[in-house]
Amino acid sequence: MLKMIELPYPMNALEPYYSAETLDLHYNILYKGYVDNSNQTEEKLEQARKNNEFSNIKCLEKNLSFFGSGAILHEMFFRNMGPAVPTEPNSELMERIVKDFGSYDNFKNQFKAASAAVEASRLVFIGVGSKME
Repeated sequence: MLKMIELPYPMNALEPYYSAETLDLHYNILYKGYVDNSNQTEEKLEQARKNNEFSNIKCLEKNLSFFGSGAILHEMFFRNMGPAVPTEPNSELMERIVKDFGSYDNFKNQFKAASAAVEASRLVFIGVGSKME
């Protein structure tokens, strides 16, 4: 079962870029909903396993994926946002962005477009793995 994380900063810490009201909405309504719905779906899956009744398995697994990923993405958002965050990447990351996207502006444009196209949450993140070239 999932448990909500504590915010690592006060609700107003991201102002003026992200209002306390918006953070409160994301934390206490959306994130809480993802966690609660994920846990409810897990309980239904446990019951289905107990009863060996899988007629609704596709719906349950889809819901678990949706609600679970919503919770995880919000946790990533909360942990990666914070007061006094730099507005541009460090030099190593900037070099990688320019190599992969052609320029920092190209990266920002693609990232904004991807965010606008995401279903429901509009949360988008970028990751670099240790084995990525």
